[in-house]
Order: sequence, then C-alpha cells, then structure tokens
Amino acid sequence: MYIDELKLRFYRNYQRAEVNLINGMNVIIGNNGQGKTNLLEAIYLLSTTRSHRNDDDRELINFTQEFASAELTVHRHDIEDKLGIVIHKNGKTLLINNNPVRRNSEFIGKLNAVLFAPTDMDLFDNSPRVRRKLIDIELGKLSAAYMHDLSNYLKSLKERNNYLKGVTDQIMLETYTEMLFEPEINIIKERAAFIDNLNMYMSYFYNQINGENDQVTIRYQSMIDEKNDREVMLQQLKTNYNNTLDRDVYLKQTNTGIHREDYIFYLNEREVSKFCSQGQKRMIMLALKLSIVQIIFKIKREYPILLLDDVMSELDANKRERLLRLLPETVQTVITTTDLQEMSLIDPKNVNVIRVRKGMID
Repeated sequence: MYIDELKLRFYRNYQRAEVNLINGMNVIIGNNGQGKTNLLEAIYLLSTTRSHRNDDDRELINFTQEFASAELTVHRHDIEDKLGIVIHKNGKTLLINNNPVRRNSEFIGKLNAVLFAPTDMDLFDNSPRVRRKLIDIELGKLSAAYMHDLSNYLKSLKERNNYLKGVTDQIMLETYTEMLFEPEINIIKERAAFIDNLNMYMSYFYNQINGENDQVTIRYQSMIDEKNDREVMLQQLKTNYNNTLDRDVYLKQTNTGIHREDYIFYLNEREVSKFCSQGQKRMIMLALKLSIVQIIFKIKREYPILLLDDVMSELDANKRERLLRLLPETVQTVITTTDLQEMSLIDPKNVNVIRVRKGMID
C-alpha cells in the first residue's frame, strides 16, 4: 500500500498544497510551527476519518475559510482509490472516487496508516477511554465486522441508558440488556485476539530499539474472564449485569460493559504508568506502533503507511540507527524533522525530502 499525492485546501495553515510522495522514505523538514504535523494529520484523517489531535473537525478549517478539504490516491495491490474528505462548519463529507459515502465503515480501511505522535505519550497515564479509543481505531481499520458490532453496541447502550433515566420496568430493562450481549461477545473476542497478537511482537521491537532484553506486555482488563466459549461468555455477561442491576437503576446509567474495559501496559511485570521513565515510555510506544504495522501486514498481506511525527529528536544516535534499520524497505514512511542530520543514516538518494515553510511546500 502506498499513496502518491496529498492535496489540501484551506486545511489548518495551508491555503492550497500539493505534496508528492514516493513509495519509500519521505522526510518532511521545517522549523516548529510551520505545518509539518498538519500533513501527517491529514493523511491520518483520510485513514480514520478523525484527527489525532482534537475531536472538533471545525478546528481543521483555516480560520479565514468556510470549509477544508484533503484528498489523496491510495494504491492497494491492483486497486487504486481516490479518497477525499470535505469538512464543513456543520459536519464532513467522505468521498471515494469523488462519490459520497454515507457510513464511516465504508471509508475506513481503504487506507491503513499507523501514526506515532508526541501526544501518544499520554496514553499510559490517561483515562481508560483513551486506550480503548486507540485499540478500537486500529481494530476498526482491520475489521468491518468489529466496526459494525461496536456501532450496534453503542447504539444499544445509549437506548439502555435512556431507558434507565425514566421509570424502569424489569422485563423491558432485561430486553435492553440482552441487546448488548451479542455485539459484546464479538468485541471481546476480537479485542482479546488483537492484544494476544500485539504481545507476540511488543518485546521484540522494544528490545531491538532499546538494545536490551526486557519483556513488554499488555493485559486486557476485560469485564469477563472467558474469551473463547460463547456460551460461557454469555453466562458471565448475564452475571455481571445482574450484579450491577441495582446500581444501574440507582445511578440511571450502565455501570458495566465493554465501554468500561481497559488495557494496562507492563515492562518486566511493572506497570508502565507508575514505574517507567519518559524514555522507556517512548520506546514502548514505538514498539506498539511497529507491532501494529506487523499485525496489519499479517492480516492484510500489505504494509500500512507509517507516519512518524518528531520521533527522532528524543532518541540518541544508537536508538535512531536501530529504529531506522527496523523499518521494512517496503513500508512507505513519512517522517517529520527539524534537522536532516537526524536522518543522516539513510542514503539521501533513497529519500524524498519535502520542505515546509509557513504552510507552503517549497
């Protein structure tokens, strides 16, 4: 998979921009505040339909304009698709080959992009919602069925919560609760399998970058213990909801479910959020992103686009060298930097250098 051109119009600090990319290493260079990250954000937006920096799409629109747009062409095996997003004051329109699509699920998965950004460092110390969001985004890009189940679950959860806010009839409440079970079982199974896959790679990538021999693991804190037998899972779900029924009625909201699960990271059996330095957290985050790249290749038989925002500045020379050697040559990579010296280990003949200054491509 690769993309060959990114076009922006009225996006953040860009009035108009056309960025030509090669199917290899692309380095975006410029001083801080010039718009380097905005280019990666636009690619990520076209992969996931959302920004990695904020939830309000209106912030993507140049403050002098009424709309913003981003588009690119993605090549997958023998398929070529033109993807576009037009952001308005009241929403956004998704386009595939210039044709509007109604559902995000039709759009997500056309372009797989894995992003490392400095803001990712908050993952370990932030709320469980942030960790769930990351896993849901990555699973959604891999599985349309997962997106469908998650959408159904959230819709049923909203209906149950709305019902709890009024006078509740026991039989009717049971009906709303039962609507959660099928999507929950599917989601738990997929989440568990995805975490198992990540744990196959995390230690390897961490040690390759860090030059150590440590163990990195993620533990899925699921609402139930069983992850395989559907009948056992169903019984455990029913027990969970029965146990919280009085609390749900009293608080008028659902207090158990896959919307409250979590993923805890460990380094050598010690919780990352409590015991690891910022440097160790950075290495773990890089290992996580490289593991996701490998899982996407394993499932899709093609590599995603790898986006690395300001990843080199906090690494010493040895770690930079190890990281660059880890990147598969067949992965299209886009890296931002303020200093080309950070990329000195790469043959300049194999690098596409893109210079950015004040929202303009030099």
